[in-house]
Amino acid sequence: MTETLRLSGGTTVTVLLAAEQTNGTLSLLELELEPGAGAGPHRHTREDETIVVLRGALRVFDVTLRSGEVIHLPRGVTHSFANEGPELVRALFVCTPGGLERFFRAAVSGNQETLDAAIREAGLEFD
Repeated sequence: MTETLRLSGGTTVTVLLAAEQTNGTLSLLELELEPGAGAGPHRHTREDETIVVLRGALRVFDVTLRSGEVIHLPRGVTHSFANEGPELVRALFVCTPGGLERFFRAAVSGNQETLDAAIREAGLEFD
């Protein structure tokens, strides 16, 4: 069963597989980013992240990935990503171990205390 989360700033996250469904081993998320949407510099201290671009062009670091291209981001690597083009970007995010979807759920909750706890739990660090 999928779950769709609409974040402010033009990003929609569809949870295709949650940690609860994979015994915590991975999360599979599809992100849709409107032009201008993305995430500023951050790092994951508890999971690796692999991004597969399905549609459009996604800038990660100083590289632009196009449809069918993949990048692997090991935990601890500071990175950012953005849709700098004029069309919608769709990308799969594979996170191992799973659980990053909890951060996105908290982000749409509107509760700062819940979000702060989810950031700590996810091991996210923002620059």
